[in-house]
Amino acid sequence: MPLSSRKRERLSAFLAELPVAAALKLFTALEADRAAGGKDIPHDAILEDLRRKLVERGAPPVRRPSAKRTFFEPFEDFFVTVRTGKKRRAQIARTTLDPLWRVMMTDPALTETAMAAAALDDAYAGAAGKEGDEVKPLERAMFLAAEAGLGRLDARARDSETARAELIDDLGGEAAYADFEEIRLLMDGADALRTLKVVAPSASPSLTEEQFYDLRQLFLSAYEQSPATGAYLLLALKGRLEAPWRALGVYYHLAQSADDRLMQAREAVMALPESLFEDLENMARALERAGANELDAKTAAARLSWFTDYAEGLSRQAAKAGDNVFLNRIEACRDIAGEAHARFVEQALTALRAALPVRKAGGSSRLVSPRPDISKALAPDVIDDAKAAVGLLSAAPGEARRLGADPGLAKTVLEEASEKARTYANDLVAEIRAAEGSERAAAKRLLEQTLSVVSPLLKNDEIGLIRDRAAAAAVTV
Repeated sequence: MPLSSRKRERLSAFLAELPVAAALKLFTALEADRAAGGKDIPHDAILEDLRRKLVERGAPPVRRPSAKRTFFEPFEDFFVTVRTGKKRRAQIARTTLDPLWRVMMTDPALTETAMAAAALDDAYAGAAGKEGDEVKPLERAMFLAAEAGLGRLDARARDSETARAELIDDLGGEAAYADFEEIRLLMDGADALRTLKVVAPSASPSLTEEQFYDLRQLFLSAYEQSPATGAYLLLALKGRLEAPWRALGVYYHLAQSADDRLMQAREAVMALPESLFEDLENMARALERAGANELDAKTAAARLSWFTDYAEGLSRQAAKAGDNVFLNRIEACRDIAGEAHARFVEQALTALRAALPVRKAGGSSRLVSPRPDISKALAPDVIDDAKAAVGLLSAAPGEARRLGADPGLAKTVLEEASEKARTYANDLVAEIRAAEGSERAAAKRLLEQTLSVVSPLLKNDEIGLIRDRAAAAAVTV
């Protein structure tokens, strides 16, 4: 069940307030419910959020071992929670995992796999009295059975259009079928991917010379087994290291090596930088498309920040290696993102104006220009959108600078937004002074709403002065 961005934000805030013990219990219960086939709960979204918050609080959840988790564990560095656009190499949607496992546990082509998985789950639960090293042969047996069973399933789908259509339907679509084919291909490299987890622990911020050497040897060994396995081993580093762009350093280490075997493996080695730059180019184009649509300030700010971090990370690696070809590609992507950012800034000013409603002057007002419209309260979503827009505007000059663009335009729009906010707040003070009764109360409420939105645009002492003037105006007879 998908969640809207607003609902997910509220859910995240609730989860952040849970005590650690309660969060761990909820995590365990949700995992058990998902494994039992529970419906109508966004299991993946909640578990992902809970896991991140528990790790941040120094209490990572202990995940219950299961045959399903053991099977997918070697490939987890390729899993993506959200996939937009077409299926890409080394990107496997998490939404594919449950349907694929159901097929593996029910299709006649994988009967041996289902039996091996059941035996393994019994061993994990202690039902068969097996512990420690006694579980390893059962894990190995499941992988061998799965490799053979997935091969039979793939052959059946290739031989019959009807069988292929049925499998696509069972998995959830063409992209999920492509995920299935990729996991089947990755089965050959499962052992190498497990070894990679030892050589490069998850979220490694940097690699030692010893780790670089071990990675080189592991890659060459995997490449000798299969060029595709060697390429996937390198692509897994994007999900294994602290940030994807750090993997570019591994590419330069391999590309600059004098080992003749690496020269022969150049095509597999090049798969890593090409994938990284495809990431960057896709993000730039996504920003370009978003700039042509209605602004979602929160999403736009997050996308811009991630793109900029990615571009800066790749730039540092490429500059260190003196790679001007890659540096030029990065700058081309920055140019596209910079144009999108300029569009976002203009749209953010429009979103701010929506939270500063006006009407024609008249009545008891002392204003002759359009005056604040105090006739109705602002809708919560208008306030939330405006707050997000103000956040984008406040960061705009710095973000433009990081994108390599001239911050002058963003600074001009920011100054315009600040002046509009200042004028509107002061006009509301005049409204408070001129109005009476319910209208005065409405003007006071609108002023507080306005200040909550525009506070990042004004200095603290200026906001304090506006509030003091409003308080004095409120007692005017």
